[in-house]
Amino acid sequence: MAKIKVYYFSPTNGTLQVAQHLAEKMGRALRAEVEYHSYTLPQEREVLPLFDADDIVLWATPVYAGRIPNKTLDYVRRAIQGRGNPSVALVTFGNRAYDNALAELVGLMQEGGMQPIGAAAVVTRHAFSDTLGAGRPNEEDLAALDHFAELLAEKTLLTHNSKLISPKVPGEAHPEKYYTPLKTNNAPAGFLKAKPSCDPKHCTHCGKCSEVCPMGSISSSEGTPTFGGICIKCQACRRVCPTGAIAFTDPEYLSHVAMIEQTFVKPKKSEFYC
Repeated sequence: MAKIKVYYFSPTNGTLQVAQHLAEKMGRALRAEVEYHSYTLPQEREVLPLFDADDIVLWATPVYAGRIPNKTLDYVRRAIQGRGNPSVALVTFGNRAYDNALAELVGLMQEGGMQPIGAAAVVTRHAFSDTLGAGRPNEEDLAALDHFAELLAEKTLLTHNSKLISPKVPGEAHPEKYYTPLKTNNAPAGFLKAKPSCDPKHCTHCGKCSEVCPMGSISSSEGTPTFGGICIKCQACRRVCPTGAIAFTDPEYLSHVAMIEQTFVKPKKSEFYC
């Protein structure tokens, strides 16, 4: 019996929430078992997936600067190697835009020998903000996901008899640049090397921040976390901290957060292609 295999990068669990909703609905419609495989943590990216010929693949990733996150792109390219598997591309974005991310993921599926049958860009809370995209996915998003899952289930059944046309999605399959973040004065915001800091007065030395860092860049110094190596600003450490001891205080970063919270207030719609 076919399985639905879900592969996801989800540092703050928003992408996983959407992927689970879609996959479980598809699984019920197809009477298929659903398996979940994270590639969020460094050790999880040490192993490449294996797909059986009848597996249905749902690949889920958040959008970072309008594309697949840079530090996971090489893994995604190597991992998506199918055998004509029906596949679904899912990206989540924080109410700004998904730019080229969905087209990039669909393109990788096609190049990797998979057969995309659907693609979706779903609004979730922005990783940088507590207000932008708050409460998303909402009831309307979830209802649209339910309908999308039904369409995908119907289309999946047809893949056994014919080669289907992949959905046409907006954007470039081979983009060269990422979105340039802006400050409140519309000048480029340069916070690429910015890292979080920890207030030792509030740190309980629980170690949760180091456990969730997708880059493995948080270590402990006398019980207090130190932030070395690469930081992709995913906010996993900040959001998992039980006492709010971790914060991003870089002025360029904070100016960008203020800009997106001011500029992208109007709720965007989730988009579906089948």
